[in-house]
Amino acid sequence: MDYTRLNPIIRSVSLYEKINRTEECVGYDCRVIYIVSGELTAIVEGEKLGHLSPGNLIYIPAGVPYKLKSKYLRAVVVTFDPTDAMPEPEERLSPVPTAEFNEALCHRDGLDDALSKHILLPDMEADRDVFLRMANIFTSAEGHYRAQLSAMFKLILLKIIETADEKALPARMVEELDNYIRENVADEISNTEIGAIFGYHPFYVSRMLKERKGITLRQYIISYRLKRAKMLLELTEKSASEIAEECGFTDASYFAKTFKNAFGVTPKEYRNGFKEEFI
Repeated sequence: MDYTRLNPIIRSVSLYEKINRTEECVGYDCRVIYIVSGELTAIVEGEKLGHLSPGNLIYIPAGVPYKLKSKYLRAVVVTFDPTDAMPEPEERLSPVPTAEFNEALCHRDGLDDALSKHILLPDMEADRDVFLRMANIFTSAEGHYRAQLSAMFKLILLKIIETADEKALPARMVEELDNYIRENVADEISNTEIGAIFGYHPFYVSRMLKERKGITLRQYIISYRLKRAKMLLELTEKSASEIAEECGFTDASYFAKTFKNAFGVTPKEYRNGFKEEFI
């Protein structure tokens, strides 16, 4: 799916104190269940997901059978269509028992491989306030609330899609890695140090980058430093040796050689060419 087409149409956002669907049922639209407090037992597509706790999220596609059971629970449930292709977007659609499900009425538009199967995200504590705010916005129904909810929920959906895509590097890891490199770009950064900071063996981090981005951790760090060097060449009058030091290259000649291997020109040639192009 071209994710520029991803335009979630929110049908409902509800705060539930208890959910019991002991009979297997199927929804005509998609739904996300976010556990705020308590526990939920879920069986989706015949798979028992166990006891889900606060911060856990389940995505259930349209047309997928499921059972839910809880005793003490507070959960936000979002029902939606991935795109605006389906009619009556403001209509709230209730799940039906499996035996009563009509496949012809199912809202499957936009359900590519990434969204075609159920997904469990165990680590979504940071999004708790977002889900509670969405529930409040839907209840208030003020202004362009559906458009606002769609924009907020699209970020959640992209996280879900990223998790389903085994080749995607987790966004949080990339963000944390980039933040760490940016803050320490002028210093020596070792694979061992990064592994310790993120709680992974450095070989794992490097292998993940190699498999999913085609470069090693060391190459990723150098690439980041070179991008920063390009920015400094464009925006400042600092010398190449000053930029080399600021970007973590201890040897100016090595910096010049690495820069030319990456971009086909020396730092000086790049700066001169950039100025001519800018003018």
